[in-house]
Amino acid sequence: MVNNFNQLFYKDSYQKTFATKVIDSKTTKNKHWLAFEETCFYPLGGGQPGDQGYIQNLGTGQNNSEKITVLDTVWNQGKIWHHVSKLIPVDTKILGEINFERRFDLMQQHSGEHIVSGIINREYGYENVGFHINEVETTFDFDGDLTWEQIEKLELEANQAVLENIPIEIHYLDQASQKNWNYRSKLDLDDEIRIVHIPGYDTCACAGTHVRSTAEIGPIKIVDRESYKGGVRLTVLCGNRSLKYFQKLQNTVRESGALLSANIDSLADAIKKKEIEVIDLNEKINQKNNELIELILENNKLEKNIVLENPSFDKKEWNYVSSKIAENIDGFVAFIIKQSENRHLLYLRSEQYNLKKHIEMFRTEINFKGGGNENLLQGPVLGDLQKIKDVLNNIN
Repeated sequence: MVNNFNQLFYKDSYQKTFATKVIDSKTTKNKHWLAFEETCFYPLGGGQPGDQGYIQNLGTGQNNSEKITVLDTVWNQGKIWHHVSKLIPVDTKILGEINFERRFDLMQQHSGEHIVSGIINREYGYENVGFHINEVETTFDFDGDLTWEQIEKLELEANQAVLENIPIEIHYLDQASQKNWNYRSKLDLDDEIRIVHIPGYDTCACAGTHVRSTAEIGPIKIVDRESYKGGVRLTVLCGNRSLKYFQKLQNTVRESGALLSANIDSLADAIKKKEIEVIDLNEKINQKNNELIELILENNKLEKNIVLENPSFDKKEWNYVSSKIAENIDGFVAFIIKQSENRHLLYLRSEQYNLKKHIEMFRTEINFKGGGNENLLQGPVLGDLQKIKDVLNNIN
């Protein structure tokens, strides 16, 4: 965790550019790293990703206007290191600029997390035991469980905090001052600490960057919950992330509604109705298949093996139909589906024979390209229909 609160990103989390010089450089595992005298780039920590952006070489020479990409920022061994696309010499003067659109998005997520975690701690006494922001979503882990009813209630309160446009306060407390504050913290902190205070909602020790007021967080939407390590993990979207989620959700509802002739209020009932129709249809299909299976067995009751050419069953039904037939005969059942004049698809099942031991013979005789197990083989074969039947008759 960064313990130098004089860094530029702490003085002003909205500062986008800065001028400084390179004080150290290194290459580890084919990655280039630079350290600066001071920086606006926030390093990975506390669940918040490191900043990205670029630096411009202000040194003398042909490349003094060259822009070098900053791919990531980390805190290591007392320094803030910037993962860059190219090294430049120590003492080189540079102009840095963070990707502020990305930074602001991360600040929205982080400040939103404080509001949600503060409400959960106040209402249920649960501690936030894990927090991670990526480029798509943010997850919060708590040491107690929450129902969707509880989640919806706290979501409403969290968005009320956004509407109240509360200034987000930053306080630096020495050891003596810390005794006068009641704050959340995952770690035992001894020295000066940085407190993020959202009056009425949360007070927490935090080294991350934050928006100026709750209004800048934008809408807060909890989109998923899952049981996690005896507690709960919430997936949360804030700001533009939540807006994009609502737009995607709206498009899905609109398209689904058009397919089912339903609006948002009747869509769930329409889906349930369609599900019942599908179940009924599948039952009718199974009934027809069973009747056809009985007919096939009756017409072939004197046959040890049953070979069906281009059966009318849907491919998804082959497993069910073939297993039912195989259970009632002493040999095998084969489906031969014509694909071209001398190319067929073979689907072979038996409860009596070890079909797997015949694979090499099939490959030699009819160029079998498939595979399977003791009871089932399937795959393309080459040869005319009569040749395929002759080969199948060699199974014993």
